[in-house]
Amino acid sequence: MSAATCGYGCFQLRHCAGRPELGEIVVGKAADLAMFKLDELRFSGHGDPIAALVLCGAHRADRVMVRGQWVVTDGAIPGLDIGDLIRRHSAAARTMHAG
Repeated sequence: MSAATCGYGCFQLRHCAGRPELGEIVVGKAADLAMFKLDELRFSGHGDPIAALVLCGAHRADRVMVRGQWVVTDGAIPGLDIGDLIRRHSAAARTMHAG
């Protein structure tokens, strides 16, 4: 569980920053979690899963929980229409570039 809660680093942050809710997965505390799959080619030689997340470009979480609620599952935000978001973003970018 130490890796999941940042180990000693979160212990220090919790005490130095006065944030007792950080660094533990227990009943009654806010559950913010990010889970990443390490089964892609770029992670294949990592040897250390925590280092792999930082050094090998983990840019897309498979699952994310915020305050105990899943907000990302299977790498997607439930209910978000990616196609529509891309269209609206592209239109806004074209408007911005046109000045």
